[in-house]
Amino acid sequence: MASELFIGITSWNSQMFLPTCLQAIRATTAHLGIRLCVVDNVSSDESARIAEQHGAEVIRRSCTQPEALNLLLSRTREPHTLLMHADVVLLHPQWYELCQARLSSDLALVSPEDIGCGPLTRPFGAGKPESSFLFFRTEALRRCRRLIWRRRRRIPLPRREFDFSGGHVTHNMPALLEREGLGWFPMKVHVSNREEAPLYLPSEPPMIWSEELGHLRYGLGNFYGIGDDVTHYHNWYDRVASRSPQQEGSGKLRREFPGEFIRQYSERFLADYQAGCVDLPRDLHVVRAPQAL
Repeated sequence: MASELFIGITSWNSQMFLPTCLQAIRATTAHLGIRLCVVDNVSSDESARIAEQHGAEVIRRSCTQPEALNLLLSRTREPHTLLMHADVVLLHPQWYELCQARLSSDLALVSPEDIGCGPLTRPFGAGKPESSFLFFRTEALRRCRRLIWRRRRRIPLPRREFDFSGGHVTHNMPALLEREGLGWFPMKVHVSNREEAPLYLPSEPPMIWSEELGHLRYGLGNFYGIGDDVTHYHNWYDRVASRSPQQEGSGKLRREFPGEFIRQYSERFLADYQAGCVDLPRDLHVVRAPQAL
């Protein structure tokens, strides 16, 4: 079967979610010809080995996120490309067809709007794509690349790259697409369902918190979709869930959301997925304005 889709994953110490990420890819693309590649940023855990065991091509390289994305972009020759994070889990068996149907000669990219991190806490991402899920017509995005000179062993060499150096990697993408007469389709963002009783109560007031977070089944995790269909899930902060209590208490790590909170909701989602009972958003018509915590 000829490859229709290239899936590229950027990974760094992703062993908590990567097995489920790869399992979900295989489960939802069995009817497609795909090529799967993981760029691993020299992980200290088992991420690279896990990717190889799941049949992915693995590139181990110390690199930034923009460099990893361009490396993956340079590899794809398939008509469609999905660049994604290792803590993204594809859920809908026809997610590919749903996304593909939104592309046209004028629309090159399908991506969530970058406003969601739990209960929509990223107002600065309104109108911008989210880097965790970038589904595009390969030819269109490659057309937006520019010639950039990079030094290699002190010798300047030309490369054609997409400029992923904007805010949060992808926030300059709409303007770059527009230069080529192209636009993008923003997917819907859905917060996970709220439980009546809190699932997590912080022992002391965290630096960033809202009472609502403790009631959300999957905490900071979000669902994304098109129309009335939920296509995938993004966990957010999965590496924090892998920190030991000693690391969290060392004072050397930036304190944000409580690590135990992230660990609990991450494990809850993974357990629900393996049990086949992911709690999908119940009301897909709720629209919430992005608000900073």
